[in-house]
Amino acid sequence: MKITLPTDFSEVTVSQYKRLWKVYEHEKEPYEAVRRAIETLCDLDHGALQQAHWGSIEEAAEKIGWLMQEPDVLTLKMPLKQKVKLRGIKYGFVPDWSRLTVGEFADIETYTQQGLFDKLEKILSVLYRPICKEKGDSYEIEKYEVSKRRQEAMLHLPMDVAIGAMVFFCNIERALATTSLPSSNKKKKKTKKKK
Repeated sequence: MKITLPTDFSEVTVSQYKRLWKVYEHEKEPYEAVRRAIETLCDLDHGALQQAHWGSIEEAAEKIGWLMQEPDVLTLKMPLKQKVKLRGIKYGFVPDWSRLTVGEFADIETYTQQGLFDKLEKILSVLYRPICKEKGDSYEIEKYEVSKRRQEAMLHLPMDVAIGAMVFFCNIERALATTSLPSSNKKKKKTKKKK
């Protein structure tokens, strides 16, 4: 049996990535973990590589070693893809963060606290929504509503898109934390002067 392994995150879906990490969390035996990871990445049935030679499994493990390390979204340099087409639907990343609703913010924060990669498709379903108007580079996305269908669709999103969104989101969060701290210190100083 000949299999093709992914060479970068664009060839791995959110669903495959999540299943891959579940394998690694639960499988104690290294050979079994690698074999099951390969089956997951290649969408093979559980046990399909049961009779594979150890040398072949070892060789495959070396080729996908980059994928076995949890990505650090604070240090990765992956560009944000603002528009993506997924299963015939064009999705747009939240185009204006200053207009983020309380519901959007609360859901992103809740999902993130429950586990960035555990709830990845839910976070992505808030960040990417169907484009309802588009003119050149400008676009509008659908109003935010929790959508199980959109969450399930995000499981098919390539991981390079997901990681690019997480890198952007973490950079925004870091920038807000950096700018809000000096701003709150200035407010405290002004309050003290007035007393």
